[in-house]
Amino acid sequence: MATQLEHYLKEIQKRLAKLHELTGKSLMDSMQAFKELDQDLAHKVKELSTEIERLSEKIESNVFETIARRQPVAKDLRKLSVYLQISHSLFRVGRYSYKIAHITNLCENKEHFKELQSLPFLAELAKKTLDIAMKGILEEDLSEIDQLEKMEAESDRETSEMFEEIAQYLRERDDIEEMAMFYIIVGRYCERAADQAFLIAEKAVYMITGERKKLGLAYRGSSSQAPH
Repeated sequence: MATQLEHYLKEIQKRLAKLHELTGKSLMDSMQAFKELDQDLAHKVKELSTEIERLSEKIESNVFETIARRQPVAKDLRKLSVYLQISHSLFRVGRYSYKIAHITNLCENKEHFKELQSLPFLAELAKKTLDIAMKGILEEDLSEIDQLEKMEAESDRETSEMFEEIAQYLRERDDIEEMAMFYIIVGRYCERAADQAFLIAEKAVYMITGERKKLGLAYRGSSSQAPH
């Protein structure tokens, strides 16, 4: 029979799974809204962001309540600590989605000056990274974590190519500065969402193994052990 602590942990895990689902949806819907300049969908993304915030706050309360009432130790305490941090990371991804939706609002009555390919691709990469990271948290499965390095390289390459393409358009036209700026900002939010996914992946490794590991190409060639 499951203990009370195990029951509490399971309930928090269920809420984290729901938060992950909502966050992934908000990210992809926000990109779809921007791609189509769909004001109605942008409004729905903003509403979803509020739901994400409330659920994140609920998880935070659940974690503190469990620590206070059940006094977990060792691995269970580490797990609760990670759950709290993951909830905050997912909330931040939800905020990035909100900001992309808001940029969509700012683009009302505007048009894209190019077909959007890089930005949807970057959003999809960010979501895939998030899914792999959350699989580590929810299923304690780190088998796909090594794929993140390759995905980050793909993201960096796509971002670089997008910036070069935008620069070329700016050299040829003088009426697209604002929309070009929006492209760069939206791309940056996708990059930040992927950064949060990397943080989640690092916490998954810590939760399961007790070891702190840095992930990402920026750390290649350095020690995998975090500084004290």
